[in-house]
Amino acid sequence: MNERVDWAAMSDEEFMALLRQLLESPGVDSDDD
Repeated sequence: MNERVDWAAMSDEEFMALLRQLLESPGVDSDDD
């Protein structure tokens, strides 16, 4: 994943989806979508 995210260009839904993704797999490198 690109670490340089244009947060300002993200919609709230995209932001929350990304946050949820990060929270659901902390420190886990999973290829599952």
